[in-house]
Amino acid sequence: MLFVDRLHLKIKEHGSPAMVGIDPRLDKLPEPFLSKAKQGVPQAAEALAEYNRNLIDILHQHVGIIKPQSAFFEHLGHLGIKALEDLCSYAKEKDLLVLMDAKRGDIGSTSKAYASTFLEGGHLGRMVPSDALTINPYLGEDACEPFIEIAKKESAGLYVLVKTSNPGAETFQNHGTPPLSDKIAEKVAEWGAQYMGENGWSNIGAVIGATRPQELKHFRKLMPQTPFLLPGFGFQGGTAEGLKSAFDKNKNGAIVNSSRGITFAHLRPELKHLTTWEKQTEGAIIEMKEQLETIF
Repeated sequence: MLFVDRLHLKIKEHGSPAMVGIDPRLDKLPEPFLSKAKQGVPQAAEALAEYNRNLIDILHQHVGIIKPQSAFFEHLGHLGIKALEDLCSYAKEKDLLVLMDAKRGDIGSTSKAYASTFLEGGHLGRMVPSDALTINPYLGEDACEPFIEIAKKESAGLYVLVKTSNPGAETFQNHGTPPLSDKIAEKVAEWGAQYMGENGWSNIGAVIGATRPQELKHFRKLMPQTPFLLPGFGFQGGTAEGLKSAFDKNKNGAIVNSSRGITFAHLRPELKHLTTWEKQTEGAIIEMKEQLETIF
């Protein structure tokens, strides 16, 4: 079954297009993981793995998909990669989809190696394969082709950066007439038309910041059958308001990501009345799902 169809089943199962991004900054971990992480690299990697497993135990009850950010694992070297593999493996045990946020993109042979690593499991299956991957199209179509080919082979999903949530995105993404982001959107729609799921949505998606609701209608027009990944909900200022045009009547068409708003829930003053980091995390997820429900 294609990733996009598996995703739609998860959205239906949990009644929400919510996704949680796992960006585990060592200095922001809740206790007791924070204290352990300060003892050295091996202890930090162990703390990360332990925290992630506890986090997954909470998340799988409320959402169907997670988005690990590989940078925060790579930061710890091979022990961090081991912690990332453990996270992906445990998430799959709990029947969660894993969308790896690695934003890779390079010349063809290098892209093929990246795609194989994240979507096939790498050399002789050494890595735990993800269900989907974010990619950067800046180097052009030939750099994206290996990702598309391997994604098709593995029935995996891709999310191509089109219009990102960061404030400086417009410097390059708005350049030209039509803007560069529009040209990428048109190409994403073209690629996706050859890779359709059962419900009329493509298995190749686009990253559009949830901080840009005023642009969603425009990009939906350019990519009518492309699922969106909407990052930036919560801490980056994205809200449910204005996101409706990304979805169809079945709540399909997009996934909305909150990272820091969930994984840093223990640092949010408004959640301090909840007595443990686990309860604060769960409270933040429930809050997010309730806010997203207002879209429909």
